[in-house]
Amino acid sequence: MARSQGVLTNKLVSIVVPAFNAADTIHETVASALNQTYRNIEIIIVDDGSSDLTKSIAAALMRYDSRVRYIYKQNGGVASARNRGIADAQGDFIATLDADDLWHPTKLERQLERFEASGPETALVYAWCCWIDDDGNVTGSAPPIRQEGTILAQMCLGNIVISGSNALIRREALVGAGGFDESLRSRGGQGCEDWKLYLQIAERHEIAVVPEYLIGYRISPGSMSDDFRQMMRSRRMVEIEFNQTHPELAGQFARGEAILACSLALRAIEQGHFHDALELITKLSRSTLQTGTASVMWLLAGLTRRVLRWVQTSARTPSSKFLPAPQHRNDQTPCSRSSN
Repeated sequence: MARSQGVLTNKLVSIVVPAFNAADTIHETVASALNQTYRNIEIIIVDDGSSDLTKSIAAALMRYDSRVRYIYKQNGGVASARNRGIADAQGDFIATLDADDLWHPTKLERQLERFEASGPETALVYAWCCWIDDDGNVTGSAPPIRQEGTILAQMCLGNIVISGSNALIRREALVGAGGFDESLRSRGGQGCEDWKLYLQIAERHEIAVVPEYLIGYRISPGSMSDDFRQMMRSRRMVEIEFNQTHPELAGQFARGEAILACSLALRAIEQGHFHDALELITKLSRSTLQTGTASVMWLLAGLTRRVLRWVQTSARTPSSKFLPAPQHRNDQTPCSRSSN
């Protein structure tokens, strides 16, 4: 049972799960949502034109728990799938959960407690992310960022929320920001839809954090974030739009672009994509020439810290499963992946 005793205790939380050919992971993902200690939830699986067994697995989950619903749509990308689910959602709060990520059982409960403590000015609460592999083993974690309050300037440096499976958002704030920008995909810049939404929310509202690792963000080869050129292109599209209305933040955006180039270069090196890494580092060097000596030193220090963290993480063996053993009603399991 949830520990929260405030006015938010009985608010419905809508969980939107966009899924495209997600048969290998969606069972485990939805189970992590069903296992939340906060029970007043609905789960909307939005099938974005899958051709695998995603629909069959969703059907089995619906038979197990009436809180699960299923919507099928023609393929249009993750932003359109999220928006479709949001349009059908009934909750006062909305969370999106990518079909290969996992939640700790107390994730929603802790975020709602933070909403309760921070007050009505707060529109979004995030927590911290662990990296997990295909088997759900923890392989590393994002830095423990504690940015809160009116933090638009800090958000310009990068997506502190990290994952689209992280934020819990007040419905009116999400709708007021216009949802996820589906046009980035049609313009060849898919990838930063979630960051753009969080920037739009940060323009108007406060943001708060739960300082706990509650999200398991699966890092798999070939994921969207591994398309380094597209991620940089997507970020630049978002920057251009925001610089038009916030020219005073242009320096912050430029700094953030260099930080992203640094992080993507390290990931490229880790995966053996040395040509991509060289291209990113070259662009990083050019951008730092425009930011002055202090910024160059700051970026070099950041690069050194990231290299050391990457070496330490790479040297570790996977530590443990991200989630404890699930506890289902009457000790049952929702379904097996072979269910029809």
